[in-house]
Amino acid sequence: MASKTAQRILLVSLELFNTHGEANITSVDIANELDMSPGNLYYHFKGKEEITAALFSMYHDRMKKILFAPGDNGLVIKDFFYFLFVTFETSHLFRFLYRNPSDLVTKYPYIERGFKQLIKAKEKGFKQILGDFSRQGTLAVQSEQIVHLIELISMVLTQGLNYYVMKGDDIDDEDIIYRGLAAIFFAISPYLSIDEEQTDSIRVAIANCTLDDA
Repeated sequence: MASKTAQRILLVSLELFNTHGEANITSVDIANELDMSPGNLYYHFKGKEEITAALFSMYHDRMKKILFAPGDNGLVIKDFFYFLFVTFETSHLFRFLYRNPSDLVTKYPYIERGFKQLIKAKEKGFKQILGDFSRQGTLAVQSEQIVHLIELISMVLTQGLNYYVMKGDDIDDEDIIYRGLAAIFFAISPYLSIDEEQTDSIRVAIANCTLDDA
């Protein structure tokens, strides 16, 4: 387990990276923010690359726990959207990874490998869940349509934050999570075979940013 000082370094680094972008922060900036000497920082992490690796490892571990959680075929659509919310929320917590992902994967090959693993796990999980919904009659979709929905959902969850950055939107605002969920709901809703009350419940929860209260 990391020491309290190491944990504090990671939390402060995460905040700085999220606010300014990893590329715009140096080890000296992190040390100054922590009011410690660069030498003391170096004792815990041998430079910014180690800090970035540790933060990505935290993100990767959290995301894996979420992605491997939904194994119950008793999920309903609202449960699925809560699952998507938690997935998007975790990405938002580590949103520096999505400010300029192409630059990060070039600088840090282990991030590229980790992203590929997570995307594969996401798509496998979505295939299982949407397939279950199709068999239950909750979603009126054919197998080829499921393939396209899986790609669309994965793209929103993986590239949504980068899209909003490119638009110039403030991705520090947590409401950005619900904008991504609204896009996914818009794509899925034409295929839903559930009663209007359930559909409206999900739509209202997304519109009011209260899905996490469900």
